[in-house]
Amino acid sequence: MRAFLFFSGIILISMLTGTGILGVLYGRESRKLHMADRLISGFIGVLGAAEAAHLAAVFLGRSFSDAVVMFLAGLAALSIFSAAIGIWLRSAGKVSFRSGRKGTEVTPFLAGLFLVFALSVIYQIVTLTSGDSVCRTGDMTVETVQTFLKTDAIYSVNPLTGRAYAQGVPLRIRIIGLPSFYGMLCRVFGLEAAELVWRLIPLFTLLMSYLAFWLLARIFFAEKKDGQKRLLFMVFVAIVFCVGDYLYGMDGFGLLYCGFRGVTLRGIVFLPYAFGAALRHKWKLAGLCILAEACVVWTLYGCGVCLAVVLGMALVRLWRKGRVRKFPGAGEE
Repeated sequence: MRAFLFFSGIILISMLTGTGILGVLYGRESRKLHMADRLISGFIGVLGAAEAAHLAAVFLGRSFSDAVVMFLAGLAALSIFSAAIGIWLRSAGKVSFRSGRKGTEVTPFLAGLFLVFALSVIYQIVTLTSGDSVCRTGDMTVETVQTFLKTDAIYSVNPLTGRAYAQGVPLRIRIIGLPSFYGMLCRVFGLEAAELVWRLIPLFTLLMSYLAFWLLARIFFAEKKDGQKRLLFMVFVAIVFCVGDYLYGMDGFGLLYCGFRGVTLRGIVFLPYAFGAALRHKWKLAGLCILAEACVVWTLYGCGVCLAVVLGMALVRLWRKGRVRKFPGAGEE
């Protein structure tokens, strides 16, 4: 029951806050964006509220309980603001969650593709919910979250020894709010740290990852008749995830065994979403992914990949615009 409440709550609040965030970034044009944009951007907004509460508690010397209160207050304010934005958007016209494309004709080949995709996703869900589907080597996320909950303090007690840190915690670790975010969710929904981190968060990561790649499929195959190609692309992604679990560091391994880690969120959610946003010239959405990565990945440990990708895409676009201006007849026969 608590798991159902968690998924219902995180999806609904993400959709609500996503509507507000997109409304602020793009105004009435946000009505043309996909439902996946609302969910992913909304989740980034929720993560940002948790990061703000975490930083306030760390630098002001407040307790973890105070951080939870600040998180809920920030989330409430963001939700009210988003609801107001949603009302404003509806006053300008109905908010559409559909693409307007006609349905693709169902053929035996298309049905087969869907079956392969469904079986792959079912395999991933079973793997994520099984008892031995977590790589715990070198990871202390659950222990850190449990320490926050038990001591009511943030990064003050070593989760391995149960004693206070003798020389403090490096700033590059203290500013990462992902463990605090998980702890806040545990406190709000009454969940155990292991259940949330090892079971529920990876399932939610799976959902957001497929939404991010579905947006890429819609970009690569944008024609109305390309439904089969989009599904084939998603089947390819699902199979890559299934067979990519053989080596630590692969996206499939991260998805199936480490879906709660910041590098996994970066690699299979924020990075493809930022890439897709850049392809659509939605640079503000790409900027959200850069900020989200900074909240979940340690500095000096690979942080900045989304920034590098977005800058690379921007430079390519500027280079192409320069070539078109210099050679206006390029590509014409």
